[in-house]
Amino acid sequence: MTIRPLGVSLLIHLLALGIFLFLATSNTLKKPPQPLKIHIASFVTPATVQKQVPILPTPTPITPPKQTPPPPVLTSKPSSSPTPAPVVSHPAPPSPQPVQPIVQAPAPKVIEAPKAPPPPPPPVNVEKEFLNAHLGEIRGQLLQNFKYPKMAQKLKMQGEVKVSFSLSSEGSVDNIKVVESSGFDILDEDAVALIQKTASTFPKPSKSVRITVPLSYVLR
Repeated sequence: MTIRPLGVSLLIHLLALGIFLFLATSNTLKKPPQPLKIHIASFVTPATVQKQVPILPTPTPITPPKQTPPPPVLTSKPSSSPTPAPVVSHPAPPSPQPVQPIVQAPAPKVIEAPKAPPPPPPPVNVEKEFLNAHLGEIRGQLLQNFKYPKMAQKLKMQGEVKVSFSLSSEGSVDNIKVVESSGFDILDEDAVALIQKTASTFPKPSKSVRITVPLSYVLR
């Protein structure tokens, strides 16, 4: 009687275990396959692996030690005594002298020769200037006062008389002379009287001048 309950209990445990395994396997079959996740960092190809070269410190240049010259070998002469080296006295350098500024000598003054005074103006010919300016006016005044002498006109006397006279600065006339006669005294005397009568209308010169005028007597 004790063996049957043990067998029943084993059977029950096997059934329970089979159901558990069946359920477990069905759950794993229903789950979709998950993608395989691969970390790139975990895979390193041999080509990408770089060899790290260790950095060596730069060597410092080795300077060779300075070679000091060997000390001079003193050879002593047994017979002669050492002569003292002559003392050479160096002269003291001359003291710098002050630089004197270069003074330029002033340019020599050019002394101009005194300019010669301008030549004096030629003397003014008052008589010539007066005649050039007023001779036509004097002759015009004489023609205005001219009258043919009746006796000479009746006798048909004709000719030209040149009369010279002095005209002072006051306008007076003197020293009247007949330079060239007409050949008739009546005509010559009339020319002198004409000048005396017309002198008050003549222009006055700055100083006394000598004037010569021709007077023509012509019958028409």
